Amino acid sequence: MNWTLDQLLAFVTAAELGSFSAAARKLNKAQSRISSAIANLELDLGFELFDRGSKFPVLTALGKEILPDAQAVLTQCLRLESRALTAAGQEPISLRMAIDEALPLENVHSIFSQLGDAFPNIHLVITNGSQDDIAIAIAQRNADIGLMISNHVLPAKLQLHPLGTLKKVLIVSNAHPLAEKNTLSLAQLQQYRQFVLCNRSGENREQPLSPDHWDIDSYYLICELVTQNQGWAIVPEHIASAEWFYEKIKIVTSDALSEHYMEVGIVTLIENPTSKLTDWIIEQARQLMSTPPQGKGM
Repeated sequence: MNWTLDQLLAFVTAAELGSFSAAARKLNKAQSRISSAIANLELDLGFELFDRGSKFPVLTALGKEILPDAQAVLTQCLRLESRALTAAGQEPISLRMAIDEALPLENVHSIFSQLGDAFPNIHLVITNGSQDDIAIAIAQRNADIGLMISNHVLPAKLQLHPLGTLKKVLIVSNAHPLAEKNTLSLAQLQQYRQFVLCNRSGENREQPLSPDHWDIDSYYLICELVTQNQGWAIVPEHIASAEWFYEKIKIVTSDALSEHYMEVGIVTLIENPTSKLTDWIIEQARQLMSTPPQGKGM
């Protein structure tokens, strides 16, 4: 067979976007070139990949079967390119970092001054946002490296470099009826409203335990509503211990829940080459995440 990587890329992009024209726009090529590349790939493979009988091309049964293999080939090519660039010794002169706003700020922010000392000539761009903002920024190449909490499956083009975990705790306001109990049962929790983290589309990030629950995309807003005695929640311990909520909420336990932890990691595109800079950031972030945040005690 004489298929090419350009043909595989045209096929995979068209399959993922649902049209040849969308693939052409993304790859910055004429639609005729995309159509020809896919047609030549079909000739070389000996079967059709798309049914072109409707307005938009639809994958055939064989097309659906071969798509994961084509995606895997392209992913391996990206990895090869990444290693080749690293081997060539190419180091970035600028870096765009996206930081999850739910991470311990005291720990995260200390990395910037250290980075400035270790790499004085680097141009650094720092943005903050939710988990979704970070993943989208990396996937769309609006950021080079992301530091985030990861409690969901990342897009296939992203890779996570694990740094450690953060503990989550069950909280209520001091005036909430549940605050009077020593140990809570699931039945007791289900009598009251729960606040659950969701993404920007309003979809659950976490499985609610109470039938009465609100979906909110910010742990800080969740904690604020808890202080107003509107319900209970399970949130990162360092946020529950922040000075904004100090002495307003209480950490409680439940015999229906085991200890909760969230994974924290550096997120990058698979095809991005590693460098001394990214390796240094990953190592420094790993050390910082192993240091307990300096928050108010409960």
